[in-house]
Amino acid sequence: MQHYTRLAFVSPIPPEKTGIADYAAELLPELARHYEITVIVQQDVVGDHWVQANAPIRNGSWFRKNERNFDRVLYHFGNSPFHDHMFDLLAVIPGVVVLHDFYLSWPVWHRDEHGSDKDGWVRVLLQEHGWNTARARLAVTNRTDLVKVVNTYPCNLNVLQQALGVIVHSDFSRQLARQFYGDQAAEDWTIIPLLRQPPLQKNKVTARQNLGLSPNDFVVCSFGVLGPTKLNHHLLKAWLASPLATQSHCFLVFVGENDGGEYGQVLLKTIARSVAKDRILITGWTSNETYQDWLVAADMAVQLRTLSRGETSAAVLDCMNYGLPLIANAHGSIDELPVDVLCLLPDVFSDSQLTEAITALYHEQSGLNKLSTNAMAYIRTQHSPRFCADQYSEAIETAYSKAEQTIYGLSQQLPQISPSLSINEYLHFANALAANFPPAPRIRQLLLDVSAIVSSDLKSGIERVVRAILDRLVESPPEGWVVVPVYATNDQQGYRNARQFMCRFLDIRADWAEDSPVQVWQGDVFWGLDYHPYVVPAQESILNTWRNRGVRVYFVVYDLLPVLMAEAFPEGAKQGHHRWLQTITRMDGVLCISQSVADELYDWLQVFGDKRESPFSVYWFHLGADVDKSNPSFGLPIDAAQTLHSMTARPSFLMVGTIEPRKGYLQTLHAFDLLWAQGVDCNLVIVGKEGWKLVPGPQRYDIPKIVECLRTHPECGKHLFWLESSSDEYLEQIYTVSTCLIAASYGEGFGLPLIEAARHGLPLLVRDIPVFHEVTTGQAHFFADTRQPEVIAEAVIHWLAHYHKGQHLRSDTMPHLTWIQSVRNALDIVLGKSAPYVTWMPDGIRRYWGSDPRLHTEVGQTKGCSIKTSGIAGFLIYGPYERYEAGRYRIILKGEAERLTGNEILNLVCNHGEFRLSQVNLTACEPGQYHQEYDFNLDTTYDDLEFQICVTEETDFIINELMIIDQKNEIPLILSA
Repeated sequence: MQHYTRLAFVSPIPPEKTGIADYAAELLPELARHYEITVIVQQDVVGDHWVQANAPIRNGSWFRKNERNFDRVLYHFGNSPFHDHMFDLLAVIPGVVVLHDFYLSWPVWHRDEHGSDKDGWVRVLLQEHGWNTARARLAVTNRTDLVKVVNTYPCNLNVLQQALGVIVHSDFSRQLARQFYGDQAAEDWTIIPLLRQPPLQKNKVTARQNLGLSPNDFVVCSFGVLGPTKLNHHLLKAWLASPLATQSHCFLVFVGENDGGEYGQVLLKTIARSVAKDRILITGWTSNETYQDWLVAADMAVQLRTLSRGETSAAVLDCMNYGLPLIANAHGSIDELPVDVLCLLPDVFSDSQLTEAITALYHEQSGLNKLSTNAMAYIRTQHSPRFCADQYSEAIETAYSKAEQTIYGLSQQLPQISPSLSINEYLHFANALAANFPPAPRIRQLLLDVSAIVSSDLKSGIERVVRAILDRLVESPPEGWVVVPVYATNDQQGYRNARQFMCRFLDIRADWAEDSPVQVWQGDVFWGLDYHPYVVPAQESILNTWRNRGVRVYFVVYDLLPVLMAEAFPEGAKQGHHRWLQTITRMDGVLCISQSVADELYDWLQVFGDKRESPFSVYWFHLGADVDKSNPSFGLPIDAAQTLHSMTARPSFLMVGTIEPRKGYLQTLHAFDLLWAQGVDCNLVIVGKEGWKLVPGPQRYDIPKIVECLRTHPECGKHLFWLESSSDEYLEQIYTVSTCLIAASYGEGFGLPLIEAARHGLPLLVRDIPVFHEVTTGQAHFFADTRQPEVIAEAVIHWLAHYHKGQHLRSDTMPHLTWIQSVRNALDIVLGKSAPYVTWMPDGIRRYWGSDPRLHTEVGQTKGCSIKTSGIAGFLIYGPYERYEAGRYRIILKGEAERLTGNEILNLVCNHGEFRLSQVNLTACEPGQYHQEYDFNLDTTYDDLEFQICVTEETDFIINELMIIDQKNEIPLILSA
């Protein structure tokens, strides 16, 4: 006796009112030639006689308990609630999926709405398309909004990923898969034509009698449920414009249920107002027998479509199957039909084109006959049930054979291979499988690290940038990617989805959102958008694991100021920033927010960069300036109008930024004290919060002094205004009424207020530092980079003189980017479309800054990258206690020497300073730049080599850099100060 493979056939069956039920009933008898079939349904009554007589009928609950009794599973998915139960079954019992409709959004919505998967729709939308679609779903308040969202997003990705194989009925579904999920999404899908049973041999005369038609009537039919996507209104208008509308024997019949909304009402009103109102009919839902009568009785059919969701029109094939001459537009799968089996209009057609086609076929019986003959022949050869069932069997067996080599095959074999595994071992094995077998198809993830603003959004500085970039990416994610904000903490390994934060960020309800652990696969990109110096080093092992899986990891570098200007930052900031830089430069690349920062980072890499096997990429991009696109804050204080009026009464100089030591506020305040003492009538307006409120008092440097001055100054409210809590809305108005922006920072990564000011045409008076030259492109007045208040006071007087003559430099032509442009440039970098500004690899030269943390001091004073003598004799530097192989080396010492006595000594020692290898006196020189080279030999390897530079009380010397070159490596000396 022949053994048949056991197949679970999961599908609705008649009498369910869905075309897929009828399709299943037609397929089953022929598919039973290949399999021993059990039908799995979720309905109380099965009315198909063949199924009742030939196949066991079971429900989903029974199937879950008896799944191991089956060798194969075949699911029939369609875009209706008849398939609700299949989602949960497929999740636990894999099988081959027949995707009758590419879109599955209606059953996903239905499961959400009716409680079987509460909030499942928003989770699916988030997974497939990101936060903008989740926001759109949660904003749905009426039927129109609902239909728009449902018809826009397919919501089928989970089904495709869980399927062992996918069968579709046209190439159009594969095109949609490639459109939504990438070029490789549907490469192994099988196309099997929608089968059609040979039509019942019905007599046309009898059919017309059944329908109340006369033998001489000319009947044009359109089959299927009416609705906007069926373009029924175009058919109605075109038929009414044709000669048929005035012929008493011509009828237009819509065989199907009318749309239940406004669209259906408009159709009924149009019909009622027409001259042919008695000859236009909408039948409503019909039985199969009546449906077939209309197919036999009609003389012509018109089937139109738009906004196809990947379904294959059963009605089109029914018309062709019955030899009914057909007019259709070339939309979706219809465009794949041979041109000689129907009258094919363009996808987007005019009403007059449709009228002409109807009229031409009405007058040409031979054309009708030819289309009828060709259509029936095509259906007989390409859509017969036996032909299609044979293809089904082949596709199912191929899919299961391939699945044996995937996660499905391994999971099936695991109980036999290792029956004694513990629960933890099973979980470990499952995680390993998930990591090595990514779901397919898959949308690549752009993971945005927003850890800092998740924990505390200060809404200033870096946080404003993060919010602006995040807002742009949510609104317009890169094609083929889903944007996934993530966060981590420094006390727990791993990143989590920042869903609760995003709900707050987008102002949407959050009761559905879970901050679940992040999963990554090859091809994803991690973009460290936020700055969190403690979290990133704590997550380095996770980031390295991700890189080993094929995830590219990039970070944004806003500045190196805690390292380059450590004296202007709280205790520990330098060490934390240095550790953060060391971590991120072990990844794939960084995006600096200016070319100046990129140059500084390259210099830092030359000194501190770790060994690596591939070049490290350094990029730069500029920030945007349109505040309204940075998720702005709103609101005006009570005294806003009075303050704005006071600013217009005299020239107002504006400073924008948090109150911090490096911003130059105290120097500027002292400068304006000099100006006001001289009777210069001008305002100083400061917009910025008090910074470092949580930092211990002694480490806040001059912040308390600045704040006290701002609050108690005699000119406060007269010529001096401190707007401590300013919304973005208020700041926009302040920019508008200000006269000039002062940027007095001693160091910046970019200087966003300069761009924002230029966007308002505000002139610029700025400190002479490299990044301000880069950002302003010279369209600003500069003052010297010193700490003397007189320099700023003189610059203001000089600027006012030019201003009153109309000779000041203007900034309104200064180039600047919108946030859309800025984010586009950054995306080109992280998505691999832009070449790096520079790449870095270790060159074998050991470099140390004067203030290098690997070096130590007894008597020196560090400032920036340098170390300076203090008038006390002793070790200016000593260290770094590192391993040096035997060989010839050259020491290059660079700095600034005001006075060298000739008694300064460079020692080379080991064994913790107990054994001196070499000693030389530093060469005396004229005051100015110092650059000297000293050679030394090592006859053996030393593990703790130490360099000591001893100075006297009279020495006045700054060390900027110490370089050690192994002279056996012929490396060109490209030295940086």
